[in-house]
Amino acid sequence: MSESLRHEFRNEFLETLPYETPFFLYSLKRIEYNFHEFQRYFSDASVHYAMKANSEPEVLRLLLNLGCGFEVASGYELSMLKDLSVPPESIIYGTSVKPISHIKDFFDYGVDRFAFDSFPELEKIAAAAPGSRVYARVRVSDAGSIFRFSEKFGAEKEDLVSLLQRAQELGLRPYGISFHVGSQASNLMAWANALDMLHPVLEHLKQVGIKIEVINLGGGYPCKYLSSQHEFDLKEIAYHTMERYKKLPYQPKLILEPGRGLVADTGIVVASVIARVERRENTWLFLDAGVYNALFESMAYQGSIRYAVTSMRSAYDSEETMFALAGPTGDSADVITREAMLPKGITVGDKLIFHDAGAYNIVTAVPFNGFPKPSVYFI
Repeated sequence: MSESLRHEFRNEFLETLPYETPFFLYSLKRIEYNFHEFQRYFSDASVHYAMKANSEPEVLRLLLNLGCGFEVASGYELSMLKDLSVPPESIIYGTSVKPISHIKDFFDYGVDRFAFDSFPELEKIAAAAPGSRVYARVRVSDAGSIFRFSEKFGAEKEDLVSLLQRAQELGLRPYGISFHVGSQASNLMAWANALDMLHPVLEHLKQVGIKIEVINLGGGYPCKYLSSQHEFDLKEIAYHTMERYKKLPYQPKLILEPGRGLVADTGIVVASVIARVERRENTWLFLDAGVYNALFESMAYQGSIRYAVTSMRSAYDSEETMFALAGPTGDSADVITREAMLPKGITVGDKLIFHDAGAYNIVTAVPFNGFPKPSVYFI
């Protein structure tokens, strides 16, 4: 990333902002930069943003103007794109299990690309969206990813041929195959290994007269959080993935569905300290932003994200100490981290910055205990 972008969220600038905390701040320039990075390293692929990561209208409008497509997971998300007049040919309905009424809404709007991973789902699509293009989602290894999908989604590799044959029998067009290696993947070779697995499947499909048009590589492209243990970038992922792609029996067009990888490092959360409390084990800083209204992914689930956190003021002396950070609600789970190194003298009214918080946090924020979602601003 260019030096000008790295310093967009510098303290000197943030201190001039008149906004009340807590608030999200996103950089449109960073989003544009990240989009062009996906285009650069996957030069012949079609990029469809997984809008579940951040569906703020400004984000969607920018990506639309850049020529990005959209991967959509519900009729509710489709409504947001309708409001922006996103053309149906730029949209894919990417979740593999869908309400039939939502399938019909997409089809009525003109969308004709649908994911599936079971025979019953094919029957639904054939009934509500006749003649559409369908792609089968296959289960792949998501070992090492923070958030894993393989338990919930994906057909077995051995069923792909019969699924796509059945699609053809139902009057649907067997368009392709998709997979997802898990969100915040830590295995550099995850996408390449998934393509290796598909090699015999493409051979078998060719034998039964089906030549797919696309392979959807899904998302999972990681952000370098404080909790990240692996340091690799999109260039490395693309190199190994494209190397295996070129070894397939033939090369269907590629689709990418970046979500986190496109927006995570483009946003921050700014919060204020509302209390400093000494407990037996920790010194606690209570903030006006917590896991419910601003930082959901810091709550432990299959894994949890640890965000780099800094103090806004630069006037403190350099001595730091460990703090536990908690949100404002009365719930015991509202703990962001117990290991934040911050200036020793930090106190009520001081502001903290959570970095790389642009993915999933605003879309999952809820007004638990009545604490509202933070305001959202763009630069």
